[in-house]
Amino acid sequence: MKEVKGCGMRSSVAFLSRRRLFGNPLMKDEFQRLRLAGCTSLYKKDMPGHFGCVNAIEFSNHGGEYLVSGGDDRRVLLWDMERVLHARSAKPLILKGEHLSNIFCLAFDSTNKRVFSGGETLNVFLHDDAVYGLSVSPVNDNVFASSSDDGRVLIWDTRQPPHGEPFCLANYPSAFHSVMFNPAEPRLLATANSKEGVGLWDIRKPRTSLLRYGGSMSLQSAMSVRFNSAGTQLLALRRRLPPVLYELHSRLPIFQFDNQGYFNSCTMKSCCFAGDKDQVNFHQSNVHCLCFLDQASLFYYRCPLVVDSLGCNF
Repeated sequence: MKEVKGCGMRSSVAFLSRRRLFGNPLMKDEFQRLRLAGCTSLYKKDMPGHFGCVNAIEFSNHGGEYLVSGGDDRRVLLWDMERVLHARSAKPLILKGEHLSNIFCLAFDSTNKRVFSGGETLNVFLHDDAVYGLSVSPVNDNVFASSSDDGRVLIWDTRQPPHGEPFCLANYPSAFHSVMFNPAEPRLLATANSKEGVGLWDIRKPRTSLLRYGGSMSLQSAMSVRFNSAGTQLLALRRRLPPVLYELHSRLPIFQFDNQGYFNSCTMKSCCFAGDKDQVNFHQSNVHCLCFLDQASLFYYRCPLVVDSLGCNF
Protein backbone atom coordinates (compact mmCIF):
# COMPACT_ATOMS: atom_id res chain seq x y z
CA MET A 1 0.00 0.00 0.00
CA LYS A 2 1.48 3.28 -1.11
CA GLU A 3 1.80 6.09 1.40
CA VAL A 4 0.17 9.35 0.36
CA LYS A 5 2.65 12.19 0.03
CA GLY A 6 2.76 14.38 3.13
CA CYS A 7 2.45 11.56 5.69
CA GLY A 8 6.15 11.04 6.41
CA MET A 9 5.90 11.75 10.15
CA ARG A 10 7.43 8.48 11.35
CA SER A 11 8.53 5.51 9.25
CA SER A 12 7.12 2.03 9.80
CA VAL A 13 10.64 0.58 9.71
CA ALA A 14 11.75 2.81 12.58
CA PHE A 15 8.68 1.82 14.60
CA LEU A 16 9.28 -1.91 14.05
CA SER A 17 12.94 -1.55 15.02
CA ARG A 18 12.11 0.29 18.23
CA ARG A 19 9.41 -2.22 19.14
CA ARG A 20 11.82 -5.12 18.66
CA LEU A 21 14.50 -3.41 20.76
CA PHE A 22 12.37 -2.10 23.61
CA GLY A 23 9.19 -4.22 23.51
CA ASN A 24 6.99 -1.45 24.87
CA PRO A 25 3.34 -2.63 24.50
CA LEU A 26 2.13 0.99 24.40
CA MET A 27 4.47 1.93 21.57
CA LYS A 28 1.91 1.03 18.90
CA ASP A 29 -0.62 3.51 20.31
CA GLU A 30 2.03 6.22 20.46
CA PHE A 31 3.13 5.50 16.90
CA GLN A 32 -0.43 5.69 15.56
CA ARG A 33 -1.09 8.90 17.44
CA LEU A 34 2.07 10.56 16.10
CA ARG A 35 1.34 9.43 12.56
CA LEU A 36 -2.20 10.79 12.73
CA ALA A 37 -1.03 14.09 14.22
CA GLY A 38 1.56 14.58 11.45
CA CYS A 39 -0.55 13.59 8.45
CA THR A 40 -2.10 16.07 6.06
CA SER A 41 -3.92 13.15 4.42
CA LEU A 42 -4.40 9.51 5.31
CA TYR A 43 -3.98 6.11 3.74
CA LYS A 44 -6.76 4.82 1.57
CA LYS A 45 -7.50 1.49 -0.03
CA ASP A 46 -10.41 0.25 -2.10
CA MET A 47 -12.38 -2.66 -0.61
CA PRO A 48 -14.62 -4.04 -3.37
CA GLY A 49 -17.21 -6.50 -2.16
CA HIS A 50 -20.71 -5.05 -2.27
CA PHE A 51 -22.98 -4.91 -5.32
CA GLY A 52 -24.75 -1.70 -4.34
CA CYS A 53 -24.45 1.41 -2.18
CA VAL A 54 -22.78 0.87 1.21
CA ASN A 55 -24.97 2.49 3.88
CA ALA A 56 -23.37 1.31 7.12
CA ILE A 57 -19.93 0.41 8.45
CA GLU A 58 -18.80 -0.39 11.98
CA PHE A 59 -15.40 -1.27 13.44
CA SER A 60 -15.15 -3.96 16.09
CA ASN A 61 -14.50 -3.04 19.72
CA HIS A 62 -11.09 -3.05 21.44
CA GLY A 63 -8.91 -1.94 18.55
CA GLY A 64 -10.89 -2.27 15.34
CA GLU A 65 -9.50 -5.62 14.22
CA TYR A 66 -12.61 -6.25 12.14
CA LEU A 67 -15.00 -4.13 10.09
CA VAL A 68 -18.58 -4.97 9.11
CA SER A 69 -20.34 -3.31 6.20
CA GLY A 70 -23.88 -3.42 4.85
CA GLY A 71 -25.89 -1.74 2.14
CA ASP A 72 -28.39 -1.95 -0.67
CA ASP A 73 -27.32 -5.48 -1.68
CA ARG A 74 -28.90 -6.67 1.63
CA ARG A 75 -25.71 -8.47 2.74
CA VAL A 76 -23.46 -8.03 5.78
CA LEU A 77 -19.74 -8.45 5.04
CA LEU A 78 -17.04 -9.02 7.68
CA TRP A 79 -13.53 -7.73 6.88
CA ASP A 80 -10.25 -8.65 8.56
CA MET A 81 -8.53 -5.25 8.56
CA GLU A 82 -5.00 -6.64 8.88
CA ARG A 83 -5.48 -8.67 5.71
CA VAL A 84 -7.30 -5.86 3.91
CA LEU A 85 -4.51 -3.36 4.51
CA HIS A 86 -1.54 -5.60 3.75
CA ALA A 87 -2.70 -8.27 1.29
CA ARG A 88 -3.02 -7.59 -2.42
CA SER A 89 -6.50 -9.06 -2.45
CA ALA A 90 -8.54 -9.89 0.64
CA LYS A 91 -12.09 -11.12 0.33
CA PRO A 92 -14.62 -10.49 3.11
CA LEU A 93 -16.63 -13.13 4.90
CA ILE A 94 -20.31 -13.02 3.91
CA LEU A 95 -22.34 -13.48 7.09
CA LYS A 96 -25.25 -15.90 7.06
CA GLY A 97 -28.73 -14.53 6.65
CA GLU A 98 -29.95 -11.82 4.33
CA HIS A 99 -32.21 -8.82 4.80
CA LEU A 100 -35.33 -8.43 2.72
CA SER A 101 -34.32 -4.89 1.81
CA ASN A 102 -31.61 -2.25 2.37
CA ILE A 103 -29.33 -2.32 5.44
CA PHE A 104 -28.91 1.01 7.25
CA CYS A 105 -27.09 0.26 10.52
CA LEU A 106 -24.74 -2.24 12.18
CA ALA A 107 -23.33 -2.89 15.65
CA PHE A 108 -20.95 -5.30 17.39
CA ASP A 109 -21.56 -6.59 20.89
CA SER A 110 -18.81 -5.97 23.47
CA THR A 111 -17.08 -9.31 22.78
CA ASN A 112 -17.23 -8.94 18.96
CA LYS A 113 -18.91 -12.33 18.76
CA ARG A 114 -22.27 -11.05 17.49
CA VAL A 115 -23.21 -8.50 14.86
CA PHE A 116 -26.56 -6.69 14.91
CA SER A 117 -27.98 -5.25 11.68
CA GLY A 118 -31.00 -3.10 10.89
CA GLY A 119 -32.75 -1.89 7.77
CA GLU A 120 -36.06 -1.51 6.03
CA THR A 121 -37.42 -5.00 6.66
CA LEU A 122 -36.25 -7.98 8.67
CA ASN A 123 -38.26 -10.78 10.18
CA VAL A 124 -36.69 -10.95 13.67
CA PHE A 125 -37.11 -7.82 15.85
CA LEU A 126 -39.73 -5.70 14.15
CA HIS A 127 -40.40 -1.96 13.94
CA ASP A 128 -43.26 -0.59 11.89
CA ASP A 129 -40.82 1.10 9.52
CA ALA A 130 -37.12 1.29 8.55
CA VAL A 131 -34.52 0.94 11.34
CA TYR A 132 -31.78 3.58 11.11
CA GLY A 133 -29.83 3.14 14.35
CA LEU A 134 -28.59 0.33 16.63
CA SER A 135 -26.64 0.32 19.89
CA VAL A 136 -25.72 -2.62 22.13
CA SER A 137 -25.68 -2.09 25.89
CA PRO A 138 -22.10 -1.73 27.18
CA VAL A 139 -22.91 -3.89 30.23
CA ASN A 140 -25.22 -6.55 28.76
CA ASP A 141 -24.73 -7.99 25.27
CA ASN A 142 -28.28 -9.34 25.29
CA VAL A 143 -29.76 -5.85 25.38
CA PHE A 144 -29.77 -3.44 22.46
CA ALA A 145 -31.59 -0.27 21.41
CA SER A 146 -33.01 0.53 17.98
CA SER A 147 -34.23 3.78 16.43
CA SER A 148 -36.68 3.85 13.56
CA ASP A 149 -38.52 5.84 10.96
CA ASP A 150 -41.70 4.95 12.87
CA GLY A 151 -40.74 7.54 15.53
CA ARG A 152 -39.87 5.05 18.26
CA VAL A 153 -36.74 4.09 20.18
CA LEU A 154 -37.12 0.54 21.46
CA ILE A 155 -34.96 -1.49 23.84
CA TRP A 156 -34.84 -5.24 23.20
CA ASP A 157 -33.62 -8.28 25.10
CA THR A 158 -32.53 -11.17 22.85
CA ARG A 159 -33.37 -13.63 25.63
CA GLN A 160 -37.03 -12.74 25.18
CA PRO A 161 -39.22 -13.96 22.27
CA PRO A 162 -38.53 -11.76 19.17
CA HIS A 163 -42.22 -10.91 18.77
CA GLY A 164 -42.66 -9.93 22.41
CA GLU A 165 -43.33 -6.38 23.52
CA PRO A 166 -40.07 -4.37 23.77
CA PHE A 167 -39.43 -1.49 26.18
CA CYS A 168 -40.36 1.81 24.51
CA LEU A 169 -37.98 4.60 25.50
CA ALA A 170 -39.33 7.26 23.13
CA ASN A 171 -42.29 7.71 20.80
CA TYR A 172 -42.43 10.79 18.55
CA PRO A 173 -44.40 11.63 15.38
CA SER A 174 -41.05 12.17 13.61
CA ALA A 175 -38.31 9.67 12.72
CA PHE A 176 -35.43 8.73 15.00
CA HIS A 177 -32.27 8.37 12.91
CA SER A 178 -29.73 7.40 15.57
CA VAL A 179 -29.42 6.03 19.10
CA MET A 180 -26.46 5.20 21.35
CA PHE A 181 -25.95 3.96 24.90
CA ASN A 182 -23.58 6.03 27.03
CA PRO A 183 -20.51 3.75 27.43
CA ALA A 184 -19.88 4.93 31.00
CA GLU A 185 -23.48 5.44 32.18
CA PRO A 186 -25.56 2.76 30.40
CA ARG A 187 -28.83 4.08 31.86
CA LEU A 188 -28.35 7.11 29.57
CA LEU A 189 -28.94 7.11 25.82
CA ALA A 190 -28.54 9.80 23.17
CA THR A 191 -30.82 10.10 20.14
CA ALA A 192 -30.99 12.07 16.89
CA ASN A 193 -34.47 12.92 15.61
CA SER A 194 -35.49 14.32 12.22
CA LYS A 195 -37.45 17.22 13.80
CA GLU A 196 -36.71 17.23 17.54
CA GLY A 197 -32.91 17.29 17.22
CA VAL A 198 -30.46 15.67 19.66
CA GLY A 199 -31.75 14.43 23.01
CA LEU A 200 -30.52 12.71 26.17
CA TRP A 201 -32.69 10.00 27.76
CA ASP A 202 -32.75 7.95 30.97
CA ILE A 203 -34.25 4.46 30.79
CA ARG A 204 -35.70 5.03 34.27
CA LYS A 205 -37.82 7.91 32.88
CA PRO A 206 -39.11 6.79 29.47
CA ARG A 207 -41.15 8.92 27.06
CA THR A 208 -39.58 12.18 28.30
CA SER A 209 -36.09 13.40 27.39
CA LEU A 210 -33.77 14.63 30.12
CA LEU A 211 -32.14 17.24 27.90
CA ARG A 212 -32.57 18.77 24.47
CA TYR A 213 -29.26 19.88 23.00
CA GLY A 214 -28.90 23.07 20.98
CA GLY A 215 -30.22 25.75 23.32
CA SER A 216 -32.69 28.03 21.53
CA MET A 217 -32.07 26.01 18.35
CA SER A 218 -32.89 22.60 19.83
CA LEU A 219 -35.56 21.82 17.21
CA GLN A 220 -33.08 20.99 14.46
CA SER A 221 -33.12 18.05 12.10
CA ALA A 222 -30.45 15.61 13.35
CA MET A 223 -29.32 12.39 11.69
CA SER A 224 -26.47 11.01 13.80
CA VAL A 225 -25.15 11.21 17.36
CA ARG A 226 -22.24 9.44 19.08
CA PHE A 227 -20.72 9.48 22.58
CA ASN A 228 -16.98 9.57 23.09
CA SER A 229 -15.45 6.57 24.86
CA ALA A 230 -15.63 8.28 28.26
CA GLY A 231 -19.30 9.19 27.81
CA THR A 232 -18.59 12.84 28.58
CA GLN A 233 -19.13 14.36 25.14
CA LEU A 234 -21.50 13.93 22.19
CA LEU A 235 -20.80 14.50 18.52
CA ALA A 236 -23.86 15.18 16.34
CA LEU A 237 -24.71 15.73 12.69
CA ARG A 238 -27.51 18.12 11.76
CA ARG A 239 -29.06 18.80 8.38
CA ARG A 240 -27.71 21.90 6.60
CA LEU A 241 -25.59 22.78 9.64
CA PRO A 242 -21.98 22.00 10.67
CA PRO A 243 -21.18 19.02 12.94
CA VAL A 244 -21.36 20.01 16.60
CA LEU A 245 -19.76 18.89 19.87
CA TYR A 246 -21.60 18.96 23.22
CA GLU A 247 -20.64 18.30 26.81
CA LEU A 248 -22.91 15.64 28.31
CA HIS A 249 -24.88 17.88 30.68
CA SER A 250 -24.83 21.13 28.70
CA ARG A 251 -27.44 21.99 26.09
CA LEU A 252 -25.14 24.56 24.44
CA PRO A 253 -22.41 23.39 22.04
CA ILE A 254 -18.78 23.73 23.01
CA PHE A 255 -17.61 23.68 19.40
CA GLN A 256 -18.87 23.60 15.83
CA PHE A 257 -16.72 22.02 13.11
CA ASP A 258 -16.75 23.34 9.57
CA ASN A 259 -14.90 23.22 6.30
CA GLN A 260 -15.25 25.21 3.09
CA GLY A 261 -16.18 22.09 1.11
CA TYR A 262 -18.61 20.71 3.68
CA PHE A 263 -22.29 20.53 2.79
CA ASN A 264 -24.89 18.27 4.36
CA SER A 265 -28.40 18.25 2.98
CA CYS A 266 -29.72 15.21 1.16
CA THR A 267 -28.89 11.67 2.22
CA MET A 268 -28.48 9.97 5.59
CA LYS A 269 -24.97 10.19 7.05
CA SER A 270 -23.15 9.22 10.23
CA CYS A 271 -20.31 10.39 12.46
CA CYS A 272 -17.93 8.90 15.03
CA PHE A 273 -14.93 9.63 17.22
CA ALA A 274 -11.53 8.15 16.39
CA GLY A 275 -8.10 7.90 17.97
CA ASP A 276 -7.04 6.34 21.24
CA LYS A 277 -8.11 9.50 23.08
CA ASP A 278 -11.07 10.45 20.84
CA GLN A 279 -9.00 13.30 19.47
CA VAL A 280 -10.47 13.00 15.97
CA ASN A 281 -14.00 12.78 14.65
CA PHE A 282 -15.09 11.51 11.26
CA HIS A 283 -18.24 12.21 9.30
CA GLN A 284 -19.61 11.95 5.80
CA SER A 285 -20.75 14.81 3.65
CA ASN A 286 -22.11 15.70 0.23
CA VAL A 287 -20.19 17.81 -2.25
CA HIS A 288 -22.40 19.02 -5.10
CA CYS A 289 -20.84 18.47 -8.53
CA LEU A 290 -21.65 20.22 -11.79
CA CYS A 291 -23.73 17.21 -12.83
CA PHE A 292 -26.00 17.86 -9.79
CA LEU A 293 -25.19 14.50 -8.21
CA ASP A 294 -24.02 14.11 -4.61
CA GLN A 295 -20.40 12.98 -4.40
CA ALA A 296 -19.70 11.02 -1.21
CA SER A 297 -16.83 12.45 0.82
CA LEU A 298 -15.32 11.79 4.22
CA PHE A 299 -14.23 14.65 6.46
CA TYR A 300 -12.15 14.45 9.61
CA TYR A 301 -11.56 17.07 12.29
CA ARG A 302 -9.31 17.22 15.31
CA CYS A 303 -11.38 17.53 18.47
CA PRO A 304 -10.26 20.69 20.26
CA LEU A 305 -8.45 20.68 23.57
CA VAL A 306 -7.85 24.33 22.83
CA VAL A 307 -10.32 25.53 20.18
CA ASP A 308 -8.64 24.54 16.94
CA SER A 309 -9.85 22.37 14.08
CA LEU A 310 -8.45 20.76 10.97
CA GLY A 311 -10.71 19.73 8.10
CA CYS A 312 -9.45 17.49 5.32
CA ASN A 313 -11.44 16.11 2.42
CA PHE A 314 -10.18 12.81 1.03
